[in-house]
Amino acid sequence: MFKNLLSAVGWGELPNSFGFSVGEKVDLPFSWQWVLHKGTKKSDGSVVSIFICGKKDLDSQQVAAAKNAVQMAKSLRHTHIIRALDSIETEGGFYLVTEEVIPLLSPEAAEPEEKQPAVWGLYQAFEALSFLHQSGFTHGLFGPSSIFVTKKGEYRLGGFELCRKGADAQALVAQRRNCSPGLVGWPDPPSYLLDGQAPSSGVDFWGAALTMAYVFGSAKTGARGTDFRMDMTRASQDLPPELRKPFADLAKPGPLRGRSPIAELLQLEFFQQHASIRVMCFLGSLHIRSTNEKDVFFENLPGLLDSVPISLQTRQVLPDLLEAQKFPGQEAAQVLPSILKIGIRLKDEEFKEKVAPLVAQLFACPDRAIRFRLLSSIGEMIDHLDDAMINDKIFPECVNGFTDSNGPIREATVKSLIFFVPRLRPKTVEGRVVKLLVKLMQDPEASIRTNAVICSGRISSHVPKAVANQTLLTVLGAGFKDPFAPCRIASLQTLVACAALFSCEEIATRMLPGVCHRLVDPEPSVADTAFTVLSSLQQIVRQQIEERRASAGQPAEDLVAAQGAASKDAGWSSWAMSTVGSVVGNQLMGSMGKAKIDSSGNLTSAPSSSPSASTLSASPPAPPPTNGVPAPPRQAASSASAPGRGMALGGSSRPAAGSGSAPTPGPVAPGTDGWGDSDEGSDAGAADAGDAWGASPSTGAAAAVADAWGGLGDDFFDEIGGKGGLSVGSAREELAPVAAPTRRAPPAAAAAPKAATAPAPKAKAVPKASTEKISKKEDDDFWKEFDM
Repeated sequence: MFKNLLSAVGWGELPNSFGFSVGEKVDLPFSWQWVLHKGTKKSDGSVVSIFICGKKDLDSQQVAAAKNAVQMAKSLRHTHIIRALDSIETEGGFYLVTEEVIPLLSPEAAEPEEKQPAVWGLYQAFEALSFLHQSGFTHGLFGPSSIFVTKKGEYRLGGFELCRKGADAQALVAQRRNCSPGLVGWPDPPSYLLDGQAPSSGVDFWGAALTMAYVFGSAKTGARGTDFRMDMTRASQDLPPELRKPFADLAKPGPLRGRSPIAELLQLEFFQQHASIRVMCFLGSLHIRSTNEKDVFFENLPGLLDSVPISLQTRQVLPDLLEAQKFPGQEAAQVLPSILKIGIRLKDEEFKEKVAPLVAQLFACPDRAIRFRLLSSIGEMIDHLDDAMINDKIFPECVNGFTDSNGPIREATVKSLIFFVPRLRPKTVEGRVVKLLVKLMQDPEASIRTNAVICSGRISSHVPKAVANQTLLTVLGAGFKDPFAPCRIASLQTLVACAALFSCEEIATRMLPGVCHRLVDPEPSVADTAFTVLSSLQQIVRQQIEERRASAGQPAEDLVAAQGAASKDAGWSSWAMSTVGSVVGNQLMGSMGKAKIDSSGNLTSAPSSSPSASTLSASPPAPPPTNGVPAPPRQAASSASAPGRGMALGGSSRPAAGSGSAPTPGPVAPGTDGWGDSDEGSDAGAADAGDAWGASPSTGAAAAVADAWGGLGDDFFDEIGGKGGLSVGSAREELAPVAAPTRRAPPAAAAAPKAATAPAPKAKAVPKASTEKISKKEDDDFWKEFDM
């Protein structure tokens, strides 16, 4: 039964020597005497198209036209003319085997997402027609229905039923109605072609105008194939301005007078300068181009691709570029940017099939130009590569770039890590990547160190927190001290961006010191950035502390009260009253009677029965010996205290030891610092400060405490001196027992004569000086700062 069916359409009479198998039928968008089938070549299974024209229902004119079409297709050889592979004529009909094509007007040939007109396809069709005219042939059926499209999207001219030399226009118009494909709603050739005034190729010119109207009109309206409604009267509105006049000349041609309108049309600037035509014409003649021409073309190709339709890029340009990169020389590196730019437009399956193998192959290439191109484009194509290929084939080759002697290769390798790390295995990241980044901070290229800092921050979200924390601490610490200013700025900005990875203790103790050093950076831009970063980090640390306190269950009102107490009276006097004033002030007040602190934080004293400051002995008793070594003799250090003047520690002149009277205070001598010390006599001042604490000036604790006193300011001492009437001599006399028991006297002091002193008065019990309780731990912590 199947054999009878094949015989009905003529297939059963095909000889066994016919090297092709006829497949399924392809639906045509128009009625035609030819039937199109898919076919395969028996030798290699390649796909072909088979045109079959049965003789049974044809008249003699149509049979002759079919036979002419087979002969012309086999004899014509041109790049843009349909390529005939084989043909056979049997009693039942004609068989013409061609390359795989489909009609331009079929739904399968349409590109729904393509909005640009197929200018390259139009150029191909016109080139084929120009070739026929220059050879003396007239096509006779030229138009959209005689154009076919290959699998790659290339236009091919077919339909040679009426193609011959010396044809008459009137005869061609008459035969066209009998042999041309029937399209409902499409215009017929105009009547002026029958008046004998039109040239013999005038019917082809009219078909060329019809083709132009379809290519540009269908792209503008989005209607393809037979859905497009042709209106020749308004078609020029859809054309570019440069083509409107040529379109009118083709639609109603006059005497040629030796001209070739189609060849002249192809020479217009619109076609010659069109990006699609420039790219495809150059690729078509690549084998005869010079090296300089290739260099210029491939350098400009990525920019030209922006004006080329996407379908043309993926279906025609990309295959040609993949072939071009196989040429010897440097063309692989030159072609690669364009290949990658087009490759990212492919679907994942197509990319893995066409481009991914090439990428893996080129990464193993030692050519630095190719490696640099790949690394620069990895961000665009990384999503199309599978993880196995990245981890097993690409990244192992990429790692070699970290140790490359070429600086740009190392820099491009560092930048590529931002895209590689999210796709790498965790073991690879922790074992190799972080170590490489830390090592790069010693790179001699400043830009590489800067990019290493930025990369460390960018990949921190893809690395375990502990690893990211340790890596950033190392990298940022080196970046803060980098001699390259942009690297220091990058380190500061990266710290703020990654602050969430650090605890408040790490920020305060390990990061903020580095930031503070940059506040005085000689580069203004670095210093400005450091001030901004410092403010941000303060807010971050404060927020973490508040969250920590809230999570610990501290009531909100206690938090507010603590913050208010910290901000209230936030001066040196407030700090002194809460620390030094609580410890040292109690010693001072012990000889003055009861002391208390009022609600405003001011120190007040009650009348005391002890001797006043003016009647105290100028020679206080020596402190008890320490470790069997007698204490050195004290000099009499007394200074009159006057209300409103305050207390001065150490003076530029002192009374001799044993003097019983204190000098009357006078105006501050010029050249002094307002505390009675000369600016030039820093050494004497230091000695005086050491004597005031019963120790040598070289003793670090005594000097530190003396400095702490010296930084309290006049206001603090005005309160003590004005209200309590305390003199310097009494202050030193009372403070001496505090420091003496724990200090070793200098060796020279042991042989010094013992100064005559009055018996030491019995120390009175020191009452509580404040209603606020200060724990012993707080006192100890404070004195630890001074090593006492």
